[in-house]
Amino acid sequence: MPNDRPEPRGEGSNPDGGLAGNGPGTWQQPGSWRQPVPWQQPGSWQPAIPGWQAQGSWHQAGRWQQSGTWAAAYAGAWVPAPDAWPLGSVPWGYTNPPAVLPVLEPPGGFHPPIPRKGPFALKGRASPRLYGLGLALGVPGMAALLLYLIGVSAGFKLRTGAVPAWLVLEALTVLAAIGLIGWAVAQGRQRRADGWLDYNGPSPLVLAGALLAVTTALELPLGIGLKSAGVDTESGLATLLLMLTYLATYVGLVHFLAVRPGALTWHDVARPLRLAPSPDDWRSSEPLLGRSGPSGEKAGSWRARVRGGRVGNILIPLALVVPLLLASNLLSAAMLLVLGLRSSDISAGTSIPADGPSMLLLLIAVTIVAPAGEEIFFRGDSTNAWGRSISRNSAILRASLFFAFIHILNTVGASTDASVSLRVAIFNFAARVPVAFALTWLYMRRRSILASGTLHAAYNGLITLISFL
Repeated sequence: MPNDRPEPRGEGSNPDGGLAGNGPGTWQQPGSWRQPVPWQQPGSWQPAIPGWQAQGSWHQAGRWQQSGTWAAAYAGAWVPAPDAWPLGSVPWGYTNPPAVLPVLEPPGGFHPPIPRKGPFALKGRASPRLYGLGLALGVPGMAALLLYLIGVSAGFKLRTGAVPAWLVLEALTVLAAIGLIGWAVAQGRQRRADGWLDYNGPSPLVLAGALLAVTTALELPLGIGLKSAGVDTESGLATLLLMLTYLATYVGLVHFLAVRPGALTWHDVARPLRLAPSPDDWRSSEPLLGRSGPSGEKAGSWRARVRGGRVGNILIPLALVVPLLLASNLLSAAMLLVLGLRSSDISAGTSIPADGPSMLLLLIAVTIVAPAGEEIFFRGDSTNAWGRSISRNSAILRASLFFAFIHILNTVGASTDASVSLRVAIFNFAARVPVAFALTWLYMRRRSILASGTLHAAYNGLITLISFL
C-alpha cells in the first residue's frame, strides 16, 4: 500500500517526485520542513497521520461513507461521499498538501440534507418558542427601528405626546433585542440538531440585528446620563464610554451566542484554523531552496517567524497602513465628486476635542477600543462563520461587504435632507470597502486576529492623528 501512494508534484519538487530534502512521496509537516511526513493513502483524502483524523475531516476513523449517500462515518458526524471529488485532486482544486492545518473539507459540505422549513413554521424546530419570540418581537422590532433611523436621517421627529420619545424608543429596542437574541439562540440550536459541523452558531446577519438593537438600547440611557452629568456627548470621555459599551456588547454577544454553545472557541476567534485555504497555504511549508548550513537555517527560521509568527502579524499590517490609507483617500475623493458631496456633509455633527486629555481619550477610543470590538465581531465571528462554510473568495467578499454595509449607520443624523443622507450612506459604504477587504483578507490569510487588529488600529489611529493637525 505505501508504495502506491501518489507522489506530490509542484514547486520545490525534485525530479523523483519528492520535495527537496525529504525524498519521494513526502510533504512538509506544518511548522517544520525537515521532518518527512507521508501524504495520502491511495484513493483517500485523509493524510496517513492518525492525529489528522479530527471531526469534520474527509476521512473519519479510517472509514469512508457509502458512495453517493449521506451516512455517518461515526456517531454525529456527517461527511460527503468519497466520489464528491475526483481522484487525484484536493479540496478547492489545489494540488499540493496544506502547510497549515485547514480541515480538508469542501465548503458547505457538512450539512446533512434537511428539508427546508417555512419561515413561519414552528413545528419540528429545536426551539419553537424562542424562534416564535424572534418572529413576534425581533422582526417587527428591528423593522420599526430601521424605519426610525431612516426617518431621522430624513428629518423625521418622533412625537409621543406626554410620554418621552426616548422612552418609547428604548422600549422598542429592548423588545427587538430580546426577540433577536431568542432567534439567534433558536437558530444555533436548530443547526446543531440538524448536524451542521462547519459552523453551527447563529447567522452573522441575525447577530448583527441583535447588535444594533442592544447597542441602541444601551446608547440611549448612556447619552441621557452623560447630558444630565454635564458631559459633552462629543467629548473624548463620552466617545470612550460609548466605545467601551460597544466593546462589551460585541464580546457578550459572541460569547453567549457562539462561544458558550460550542459553535466557536475564543481560540478560533483569535487564531482560526478551520477557514477555507488559499493557494499560499498549500505552498508555504516548502523548504528554502538553495540554502544550507547555519546561515540557511537562520534565514529559514526568520522567514518562518515573519510569515507565520507574531512578528509578521505586526510588521506586515503596519507595512500596509499607508498604501491602504492612500487608496481609501483617492476613492473617497472620487466618491465626493461623483455624489456631489462636500467634506462638511460627511463630518456634520462631529467635533475635534481642543484639550490634550480629551484628545488622548478619543485616540484610545478609536484606536484601541473600537477596533478590538469590531475585530471580535466582524472577523472573529462573522468571517469565521462564512469562512468555514463557503469558499475563500466568497467568504472574503461577503464578510467585507457586510462590514462596509454596517457603517451605513453612521449616516444617522448627518443631515436632515433625505437626498444628502442617501448620498452620504452610499459614501459611507463605498469609502470603507478597501479597508474592509484588507482586514478580511488579512484575517483569513494570516489566520490571526492580531494581524487584522493591528491594521485596523493603525489605520484608525493614523486617520485620527491627521484630523488633530
